[in-house]
This record gives sequence, structure tokens and C-alpha cells, in this order.
Amino acid sequence: MATSAEDAVTGTPGEGRHARRPFPRVLAPVLMVPVLVLADAGTAWAQSDGGHNGGHGGVSGGVAGTVLTGPMTVTLGVAALVASALVAGAATLHPFVPPSRSAAIAVEAGAAAAVAVLVIGWLGGGMTAFAAFPQAVGVVAVAVLFVRGPRLVSASAGVLLSAALAYGATLGRTGGQVPVAAAHIVAAVLWLGTAVLVAAADGGARRALLRRLAPVASGAATVFLTTAVLTSADTGLRLDAVSAGSAPGLVAGLMVLFVAAAAALGAAGLRGTGQLQLLPSAAAVVVVLAVVSGAVITVLPPPARPAETGRPLLRTVALGGQDVPVVVVPQRPGLNLVHVGTQQAVVDGLPVTERAGAPGGWAVVDLPAGTGLLTIESGDERVQLRLDLGPDPAPPALVAGLVGPDGPECLSAVLGAVLAATAELPVGCPADVLSPADAAALRATVRFLADRGVPALHLVADGSPRSAAATAAVRDAAATHGVPLVDRVDPVGAVVVLSGWEGGGRSLIEEAIGLSTVGGTYTAPWLATGPVLGRQTGAVTTLVFDPRDGPAQHYLADLRVAGTTALASPAGFRTWSAAAGEVGTGPGPRIFAAVQVSVMPAGVGGMDHRATDRWLPGGAFTPVTPPLPW
Repeated sequence: MATSAEDAVTGTPGEGRHARRPFPRVLAPVLMVPVLVLADAGTAWAQSDGGHNGGHGGVSGGVAGTVLTGPMTVTLGVAALVASALVAGAATLHPFVPPSRSAAIAVEAGAAAAVAVLVIGWLGGGMTAFAAFPQAVGVVAVAVLFVRGPRLVSASAGVLLSAALAYGATLGRTGGQVPVAAAHIVAAVLWLGTAVLVAAADGGARRALLRRLAPVASGAATVFLTTAVLTSADTGLRLDAVSAGSAPGLVAGLMVLFVAAAAALGAAGLRGTGQLQLLPSAAAVVVVLAVVSGAVITVLPPPARPAETGRPLLRTVALGGQDVPVVVVPQRPGLNLVHVGTQQAVVDGLPVTERAGAPGGWAVVDLPAGTGLLTIESGDERVQLRLDLGPDPAPPALVAGLVGPDGPECLSAVLGAVLAATAELPVGCPADVLSPADAAALRATVRFLADRGVPALHLVADGSPRSAAATAAVRDAAATHGVPLVDRVDPVGAVVVLSGWEGGGRSLIEEAIGLSTVGGTYTAPWLATGPVLGRQTGAVTTLVFDPRDGPAQHYLADLRVAGTTALASPAGFRTWSAAAGEVGTGPGPRIFAAVQVSVMPAGVGGMDHRATDRWLPGGAFTPVTPPLPW
């Protein structure tokens, strides 16, 4: 008697050709190992720099070139993954199912689909030959073993292909993402295999097979859904309106519906209700859709990362081909100050404005309580940031300072605390009070000028409480040392700038006041910033810390990592050092000059230059005096 189709599928000995030439049971899985290991290695190599040359692999579709768009490449990749998973799942569960020609046809169709999309992806330049061909060969080999080989050999090959697919899913992932991604693929493989084999079973054996594989299906579906939820949460999805309106959120919702539908169809089949002939087929289709949805979630652009509730927001966005920092302070209901690292941007429909003495662009926006989106636009590009402002407003003094003329300095101070992982918002801004260290620096400056014989001082101040207190401190010190104060700039005298960033920047940059006196221009310590002193103003400043020393350098390093070096300021350093526990005081106040290079040979001009992170853009602060008495 000739070998039946069932014998051909299961490898059952018969009297035909397959019985006379049995499949090499030991050799087959041994030969499958290098094929599937090569598939792993090819995928890994293709995703490394070695497998790419100008954006695609060294052995890509050479004739066609890269003709596939991004969405087309993603679609082909998802299709190849799902078709390969179907083949791997059916083969892995082969020992538990009765012979079925329909199952063999389903596996052959899955293998044909996988090979077709892999070849199209290679020809279109969407993937390398080292990624496409080994996977195609592995899928074909497993399909052949399912149709022609013994069940145990087929199952061994299915396990190897499942491992290859799971390994490929972990590439580029780190930490806890690795086991979650691998478990998700393995669960999808088993769930697909169960659904396809039950749907392809003969009518009389279908219900018995469904009962036999029900534990596998339910377990795989549970693991699949759990790992999908973990992956979605890791990419930023939450149970809120922002996530629900995003593309990954919509796909995740569909996936949950598909999983629920598959569970309902399976339960109906176990109870014997409905059309048993239609239920398994419908369940298989729904399972395929669920697995496709799970794969699509991982390749969609993730939604904006959620903000921490009620904490200042610091993000880096891609605008104009560059990484641009965005800072939102205090990220509470009500008025918020937004800093964007470019002056060509629009924040929630408001064009950012340039502020004298401050870098980038600035906008004040009124935000409601709860969660929401902040839209940043530049040209044709549009980026959305997720906000979680919570129910409680920020301290009134902090909000008043942020939206006032000293807002940029206040934001830089809050940013310093954020970089040092401080949870609490400050109750006010630096311009609200004159610190003891700044008062000591100002007194030392006046004494230094008196010792040099400067005939008169002119003060540049504003209306902030700090500036008023600083003016009083300088008046007292000038009276002590016998230096008169004048209402106008004295060409042979000196100028002391005590205003904030805006007033100080305007005086030094727009009015060039720093170049108009013989005695020189001396600024308050809080004006030691790049936008104020980094433009060859001729002014110097007095600091109680050295920007080149360890604590200040650590602060600058944190700013550099966050992409906000332009916001380096004494106010930010003070809040950062207080939160980080790194004291930044030196041997005493010293006068620092802004030089236009950050590295100079030691000892040039009698000054000590060190290679450091740049506090100033294109320059650095260098001390020009020893510690001053005060």
C-alpha cells in the first residue's frame, strides 16, 4: 500500500517510498543547528555597523537599491516575523497533534509567505542578505521537516527556530527588556501554533485537540498579553487620554480586543456552543491579528515619555536635524516658563522670544491641571511632550519669579536642582534675596577697587529685592573704604553691575558699558554666564568658587549630558551643589575674567589655564587675582 498523506506528514512508517528511505532522525536536528545559528548571527551582524553601508547592508538588493519606504520595510518585517512564528509554533507542537494534511498546507503557506516577504525585503534594500537568507532557509527547513520528517525531529527544529526568533527580538534591548522580549516571542509562537493546528484539525478530532492544547493556548495567551503590557509601559504607554490617542495606544487597544475575542472563541469551542467548524478558524484569524498588533506596537514611534507628576520637565527633542533641549518649570497648573534651545520655535502656538542675557528661546504658557500635551514646532516639524502637572500649583513666589524679568535665571536654578535629583520645588527665585556668598563677593570687589585707587563707582541696578540689597551692601562697603558713588558713568572710574541677567546683559552687550571706563566693569557673581559675559564685553566678575574645580566641573558634566550647558549659571551651580552635597566654595573671593579659549599653555601671561568643561561658549573663566580680603 502506498504511503498516505498522513504518513507523509507525520513520518509514520508505511510501505511506500518514505518507509523504505526513513528520514535521518539524528542528522536532521544536527543540521538545523548551524542553519538557525547562522540566522541569529546574520540578524545580529545586519543590525550592527558591520552590516550596514550607507544605511543598508553590504550585501543588499544591489540592483534595486533602497526602494522601500520605512512603513513598507516595517510591514514586511512584521509579516516575516508572524509567518515564521506560525511555522515555528506548529512544528514545536507537532508531537501533540494527530496527522492532518490541512496543517501541512498551513505550514507550507506560512513558510512560503515568510520567504516571499524576506526576499522582497532584500530586493527592495530593506534588509541585508545576511539577515534575510538564513531566516528564509531556516523557515523552509522547519516546514520541510514538519511535512516530511518525524514529529520529534520537527518539534526539535521548531524549538530551534523559536529560539532564533526570540533571540532576534532581544537585539538592541538591555536589562529587563531582554527576557520580556524573548518571552513575548515564545508565547506568540506557541499561541499561533496552537490556533493553527486546532483550526487545521479534522472535524472529529478538533474538539479533543482543543481540550488537549487549551492549557498551552491559555498560558501562551496570558504570557503574550502580560509581556505586551510590560513592553507598552516601557515605551511610555499609560492608562490616560494621551496614550489612548497615540498610534501605539490605539494598536494596543486593538490587541487587547483581539486577545479577548480569541479567549471567547476558545471558551465557546470548549463548551461546544456555536459552529465548531467556524470557531477554530475564526480564533486562528483573531490570534494572528493579536500577534500582528503586538509586533506593530514595538516598531511604532513611542509616545512622548510621561513626565513625573508636578516635577520640572527636562527633555531633548529632535528639531531641524539637531537635539534641542526643552525645559518646563515648574510643570504645575498655572503659568509655566518654557525654555527651548533654539530661537526658531513655537510653544503651544506662542512663538518663543529672545531674552537679553539668556540663551535660546523663552515662552510663558498657562497650563491646566492634570495630564496633557505641550506642542513644540519649528518650521515644518512638530514634537509633542507629555505633561503631568498634578492638582497643586507651585509656590506663588516661584511662579512670580519665573514669569518676571529674572525668569531664565530662576529656571536655571531649578534645573540645577533637577539635575541633582531634588524632589522639592524651591519656594522662590535667586533674585528674591541676596545670598551671604554674593554679598561677600561684592564687598571684596569694592575693597579691591578701593585698593587700586579707583576714584568713583557707578552702580547699575534693577528693581529686584536682590539688586536692592546688593546696592545697599556696595554702598556700605564704598563708604567704609572711601570710594564715592556717582549717578553717571565716570570715564576714569569703574562700573559695578548689580542687575539681573536681562538688565546686565542689555547694559554689557547692547550699551557696551563694559568697554567705556578706565577703571573697568565688574559684575555681580550671578552674571557669570555665557550669554552675559561670553561676548567680549570687557567685564570681569568676582566668584567665591572656581568654575574649573571638581564640583563645578561635575555640575557642567550633568548639564552637558542633559544638553543644557548654555544654561550654566552660579544660581544653578548653587542649587545643584546643595542637593548633590558637593561644596563649591574656594579659598575666598577671586576676580575672574572671561577668555575666549578654554585651553592655553599653563603660565601664559602669568595666569593659570586648565583644560576644563566650558562654562562659557567658546571660552572659560580664568582667575586674574589671588583670593581677596573682604
